[in-house]
This record gives sequence, C-alpha cells and structure tokens, in this order.
Amino acid sequence: MEVSKRILVDFQKGNMESFYMEIYPSLMRYARRVLGERHSYLAEDCVQEAVYQLYSHRKSFDTPLQMKSFLFTCVHNEIITIFRKDDRHINYLSSKYQGSGNKNEWHAVEDDFISQYVLQETLDRLYAAIDNLPEALRQIFDLSFEQGMKNKEIAELLKLSPETIKKRKARLITTLREHFKDDIPVLLLLTIM
Repeated sequence: MEVSKRILVDFQKGNMESFYMEIYPSLMRYARRVLGERHSYLAEDCVQEAVYQLYSHRKSFDTPLQMKSFLFTCVHNEIITIFRKDDRHINYLSSKYQGSGNKNEWHAVEDDFISQYVLQETLDRLYAAIDNLPEALRQIFDLSFEQGMKNKEIAELLKLSPETIKKRKARLITTLREHFKDDIPVLLLLTIM
C-alpha cells in the first residue's frame, strides 16, 4: 500500500475516491489475513472504523507515512479489540461450562504487529506487480494461488491442456522473480508459492 501525497491531500479535502480505490483494498486484505478465517467477516468493520478515525483526524497528518501508520495502527487496534472480546466471551463460557478457553489470539497479534505490517507491504508490492501482468497470467495467479485450484482443474475450466497451464504458471513465477530480482522479501514470498 503506497499512500501518495495526492491521496493524503484529496482525503484531507474530503475527496475519498482515490483512497477507496488505492488504499482500502490493501487494508481489507490486511484485516482479513490477521483476523483469520474465524473472524474474517469482521474485517470490513475494522477497516471502516479505521477510516472513520482517519477522517476524524485528517487535518493532523503532514505526510503520507503518518497517514499510513495511523491507518495500520487503527486497524490493528480494532483487531485486538475483537480478539479481546472473543477471549472474554470464551473465558466466560469455559468457566460456566468447563470448556477449554481461547488461546489469547490477541496476544499473538499484538506481539506480531511489525511482522504483519512488513508482510502486508510485501503482499501489496506483489499484487501491484500482478495487476500489471498480461490477463492470461493474472488469471493463472488467481485460479492457482488465490483459489487453490490444481493445474488439471484450471485446464478443464479454461479448456486448455494441463501442460499449457504448467507452462503459464512457470512463466508467471519467472516473470515475477525477474521483476523482483533485488527485493528479498518478495522473492522469499515467491519461493513459498
């Protein structure tokens, strides 16, 4: 997520179109990822609360970095609040029904804020590069890595041979590795993929 001076100035003037087009999707990905499958349905609530807080304080930011830091901190704090509420609820139920309590998810998120932030920045750079790929490669990325489909399933869906899918996937990875040849965090992420 790259907050530009233009986005900051527009937001301060009350024009939020560029913010919602360029920043909001990244915040949603971050919130969904950190909340995990169990709480991901609350991601939009977290992000909207952060946007509200940002808008309430919009005149106090001098740089795009201040705006970005404030947003991530707000989303992070909302996520911690959700985990704390869930923890209290589970602890209450476990004491009442002798169940096992929550493992304090919010402690892990609170301790891991910096690494989550770095991961989100890395993912944002990767998604920006993917957006600039040819349609055929973007489609392979979406079906294979986002939706988790196997080569054979993709081939059937696109009415192509599995060998063609395998070659396109290899070209996708090669293209991304060349693009990020000096960006170690993204290269590590690509290795995992």
